[in-house]
Amino acid sequence: MRAIKNLTVMFVWTMLLPAVTWAQNGTTPGTGVKLENPLGNKTLTQFLEEILKVIMVFAVPLIVFMIIYAGFLYVTAQGNESTVKKAHKTLLYAIIGGLLILGAQALLTVIQGTVDAFK
Repeated sequence: MRAIKNLTVMFVWTMLLPAVTWAQNGTTPGTGVKLENPLGNKTLTQFLEEILKVIMVFAVPLIVFMIIYAGFLYVTAQGNESTVKKAHKTLLYAIIGGLLILGAQALLTVIQGTVDAFK
């Protein structure tokens, strides 16, 4: 019963909260509002390129590390079948991740070419 009462009070509080905000009224006529672009990108392709650059900064070292780790697993397996399988899966997933990153870069190049063709 107490939980229902608490939930009811929280619900009523959240419904009444917007009614108590202390917002200012509108701007004076003619001043206008100018919104700045926080990213500094002018086109969709520039935006996608920036996102891909950030992803590449993290993904490429991770892929290199995973390939090195898979090699380490192969070397230390000493005939242990489960460790060899784990190393094989690690190497396979690292290569697939690298191909996905390369595919994203290729897709971005295709998108840029298509958008530039329409200009």
